Amino acid sequence: MSEKEPGPPATRPTGRIMGLDVGDKWIGVAISDETGLLASARDPIQRVSDRAAWEQIIQIVNALNVSEIVVGLPLNLNSSLGAQAEKTLRFVNRLRVRAPCPVATWDERLTTREAERILIEQDVRRNRRRRLVDGVAAALILQGYLDHRLTAIRREETQMADDKEILGHGIPEDEDEIITLTDEDGQEHEFVVVDVIEVDRGEYAILLPIDTDESEEADAIILRLEKDADGDDVLVDIESEEEWERVAAAYEQLLDDEIEE
Repeated sequence: MSEKEPGPPATRPTGRIMGLDVGDKWIGVAISDETGLLASARDPIQRVSDRAAWEQIIQIVNALNVSEIVVGLPLNLNSSLGAQAEKTLRFVNRLRVRAPCPVATWDERLTTREAERILIEQDVRRNRRRRLVDGVAAALILQGYLDHRLTAIRREETQMADDKEILGHGIPEDEDEIITLTDEDGQEHEFVVVDVIEVDRGEYAILLPIDTDESEEADAIILRLEKDADGDDVLVDIESEEEWERVAAAYEQLLDDEIEE
């Protein structure tokens, strides 16, 4: 994609998304389902005037609770803006001022040819293809946007799950998770999370330093696992010696049980 085409935000859709294939005489229209997974072609809008076209687009947006509009941008094969793309951008910029929802652009190179190919394969007659091609092109534009959006959402959700694993939740047994802690003197130290255990309805992370000299015996660090104001996991010091001893005893017992097994 070029700088003119921001990628879709990685957020779950909250309404239908509209796809537009803007031509000089007709504007192809497609609408997604409410889950943002599938695009389907609608009746095209005749571009008698831009003002009339904008009004019809906004009517559809309001009637179908459209949360976003995606307009196909006909870039050149080298990703540069040609005359048609510049005309489309002018239409888009004016639509943005009037539309009650965000308006984005999406690369539509060769989309119209693909729509023609699909209709030909379905044995649609030439005169009927002219009436359908704009809607099919809009559906292809929108479907490409939806697929890219879904991929971005899944990638972000996977990254969030990986971030949680750093505190020991769901860590594969053959992988070590490393975290960095800063001491009172501002020095950073790396620790490996060896386990997360539950003691008296509280969760505690057991850490071992990885920068210890091989001749020295590494002392385990125990930190309590809590939630911050945003609901994210944070590690805090254990101020009570009694609490620390209780958790340490529980962890030693856990090790003894594993050895016996």
